[in-house]
Amino acid sequence: MFLTRMALDVNRQETQELLADPGRMQREVRAAFAGGNMQPLFRMEEIGSRTWLVVLSRLRPSLYAAHERYGYLGVFPSWETFDFDETLELAENGTTWNFFLSASARGISPEADPALLEERLLIHWLEQQSGPAGFEMRSCRVVRAEWLQAGDAFMQVVEFEGVLTVTDQEAFTWAVSTGIGNARENGAGLMTIARNNTFWED
Repeated sequence: MFLTRMALDVNRQETQELLADPGRMQREVRAAFAGGNMQPLFRMEEIGSRTWLVVLSRLRPSLYAAHERYGYLGVFPSWETFDFDETLELAENGTTWNFFLSASARGISPEADPALLEERLLIHWLEQQSGPAGFEMRSCRVVRAEWLQAGDAFMQVVEFEGVLTVTDQEAFTWAVSTGIGNARENGAGLMTIARNNTFWED
């Protein structure tokens, strides 16, 4: 698995339009792979003072076209890719990791129900996912929870961070590789893990 992040220049008009359209974002991510048939996991993330597109995929993406439209002009390349398999191989049973997860418990809904953004309910939902996904939560908090416009409907987006212990490495690797929760094709379900609080090298 490859973990890639690309810096987006939010001052560009095209970037603002991209961030406001989950469907367009999905198409741009798929276009980074030959044939456009792969559906990798992805999310938007604030890292430092910048906005990043983060992608987890089986193949290494090519983001040249996306860089020209949404990246920082004069900065090339505006993305970097890491071998995430190396991290997953270290996630053995009994090991403890910090995690960051952007997920959707409800997926796409015709209504944006604020009651479904309650932190207690969301953490309970993630606890239910954790067993089959091969981990046990040690601590968890909701960093962000909101409904985003998705065409004529709404998409629930929730960001969790906390500490977990791996209980089943095979199940955990599968869950991280394929995503957790709903609306994965729309930019939800991507979990990253790290030994400390820094998921990326600056």
